[in-house]
Amino acid sequence: MDEPRARGAELAELLDRELGDELLGLYLFGSLPSGGFVEGRSDIDLVAILDKDVDEERLARLERMHAGFASKHPGWVERVEVGYLSRRVLQTLGGIPEGTIAVISPGEPLNRKAIEWDWVLNWRGACTRGEVIRGPQPLELGPEISTEAFRRAVREQLQAWPEHARRPVLAYVPAAQGYTVVTVCRALHALETGEQTTKEAAAEWAAARYPEWAAFIAEALAAHRADLAGPHARTIAFVDFATGESP
Repeated sequence: MDEPRARGAELAELLDRELGDELLGLYLFGSLPSGGFVEGRSDIDLVAILDKDVDEERLARLERMHAGFASKHPGWVERVEVGYLSRRVLQTLGGIPEGTIAVISPGEPLNRKAIEWDWVLNWRGACTRGEVIRGPQPLELGPEISTEAFRRAVREQLQAWPEHARRPVLAYVPAAQGYTVVTVCRALHALETGEQTTKEAAAEWAAARYPEWAAFIAEALAAHRADLAGPHARTIAFVDFATGESP
């Protein structure tokens, strides 16, 4: 786990330099602190609490910072998630999320958008299974997420998945199909238990709970965790070779 820890520490230093006193707290959540990190596939997940909302000027500077990090560490392209929340927006997570955040995540370039229910879950993860990178304990800055609020956020997210699962592009991306399946397994587990767990544990739980789907869930998890970089690199190498062979 040295590599993700080192990259997380590097991101923290970059954020320190970029945000200065505006950075009130920085918290690691997700698979790395919870023990579900998969080498070469999992993301580094951070939530940065700021004194104020990210404006256009700050967004441009953060974009350059993230681009520099990706250029230096190509193996971490599409494997970093950072949510930039003002303290004002953070307070809404105890009820109905409201306001604008800046976020970069796999498949989503750095952008500003309305905060969604997933950040209720992310904040709860930061508070219950996360690690403090900078600043005070998370509950000194933001609200505690009750089990009832947690379940509501899960239900709100789950309602969006049928539309997501029907997107035509999903038919061509087995890894994304796998992600969809195991994420829905996590949602079902969360509604049943009131707790967050890893994708692997959720898939195991769902396979036992719904044995008629067990083989499919195992296949989906394998597709989600499959190596993507190796086959892509071989594809690039062959295309480069073939281009060189052309008269």
